[in-house]
Amino acid sequence: MWCALCACLLLVLGANAPAQAQSGATDLVRSVLDKAMDVQTNPQLQGNEHRKARAELIQKLIAENFMTVEMARESLKDHWGKLSQRQRDQYQPLFTAIFIDAYSRRVLDFLKRETIEYPGEIPQGKYTKVRTIIMRTMEHIPVDYIVEQTGRRWMIRDVIIDEVSTVETYQNSFDRFLRTQPFDVLIQRMATQRKAGIDL
Repeated sequence: MWCALCACLLLVLGANAPAQAQSGATDLVRSVLDKAMDVQTNPQLQGNEHRKARAELIQKLIAENFMTVEMARESLKDHWGKLSQRQRDQYQPLFTAIFIDAYSRRVLDFLKRETIEYPGEIPQGKYTKVRTIIMRTMEHIPVDYIVEQTGRRWMIRDVIIDEVSTVETYQNSFDRFLRTQPFDVLIQRMATQRKAGIDL
């Protein structure tokens, strides 16, 4: 359930990158999670009557810290190269809207004030995997963030929960669909589901 949700970040650095750069990757993840938890536990935003207000704040947080353009391209994998510019221009904003809606909904339903451990970082080429563990009484949930450095800041490219990648989940779903249906049908389906506010 939460597997399509919060948390995987990569950093653009090499194996010999300085410790300060790596700590910046963890700082980003910690900042995003702390802000999300602040929204979720704000006394003035509790109850279903304030869910929309919380959702708008969470959506803004996701939009500002996730590389949704790159995620849209990667979600189609090899299919992306077969698209016209018009099709790409149609797909990218639809994917972004659907992803932000789906991810924010899971944050709203799942994340509260959590105890989160940060075991460390793992360089992965130009990315950095930031490892976290949500510590609950009856369960420990591993969540990895894939972060990439863009200019002077870090952005989230993927969230991996219990070894399940958000981006790969979209890749598998769209690949299965496009094996039997044309791309324009996928666009129509996404537009309909976006309008209805339903997860793809």
